[in-house]
Amino acid sequence: MHILTLRRVIVTLGQILGYAVRHGYIVADPLANAERPRDVDSTEGTMINILPPEKISAFIEATQDHKYRTLFRLAIMSGARQGELFGLKWTDILWATSQIHIRRTFNNGAWYKPKTRTSKRKIDLGPAMMAELKRWRLACPPSKLDLVFPNSKGQPLAAHRMRRGRFYPALKEAGIERIRFHDLRHTFASILIEQGENIKYIQNQLGHANPTTTLNVYSHLIRPTNQKAARQFEEGIFGTAEKAKNHTGHSPVTIKKNGS
Repeated sequence: MHILTLRRVIVTLGQILGYAVRHGYIVADPLANAERPRDVDSTEGTMINILPPEKISAFIEATQDHKYRTLFRLAIMSGARQGELFGLKWTDILWATSQIHIRRTFNNGAWYKPKTRTSKRKIDLGPAMMAELKRWRLACPPSKLDLVFPNSKGQPLAAHRMRRGRFYPALKEAGIERIRFHDLRHTFASILIEQGENIKYIQNQLGHANPTTTLNVYSHLIRPTNQKAARQFEEGIFGTAEKAKNHTGHSPVTIKKNGS
């Protein structure tokens, strides 16, 4: 069953059981302690679509609204999940270290704590992204929840309205085939892999429980050949001796001193 459908079933069942408790039909709600699906990471097991790096600028520029332009840019530059971005507060922006601190998520009208220890994490950001956040901080309307991306009433954004009203139109304006919002997270991961970043670092930035999860999702993006790595490996073993041989055409000769 799709995770969003499962959530709807749980919500409906919870309403029924809540009614039964209030009216004395049952003593307690047996669903009260049941674990709910918390995130949209099930999408990481489906087909991955990636926004080509050369089209990222066109996509961002096609987004006219300052708030959504910052949101989409941060989604790409951080790899944070949709719910994590919706739940982000200004106190989670670590200006001194150029990071955002993921401490909660907002999905389907409910707040959740990070589902695993690794989901609660600090994500590194570049100077241009931090500068964009500073500009948006000055323009962002204040809200009681102190949200980085509040709606007009100061509450978290509604995912379906964001996608239909801003995300899909921006893709169309930029001439980009429709992708999912979650694919911005995949775009972040794919660029890090293409740059040759350490898989453990990528895992930490994405908030995966372990590197195996990261490899299972993105192993097909890892290049099967890497001549640069092969050359570095050779140089690490043979070093100066191999370079000297290539330069003279002969292997280096060690001259022994008399009496040695």
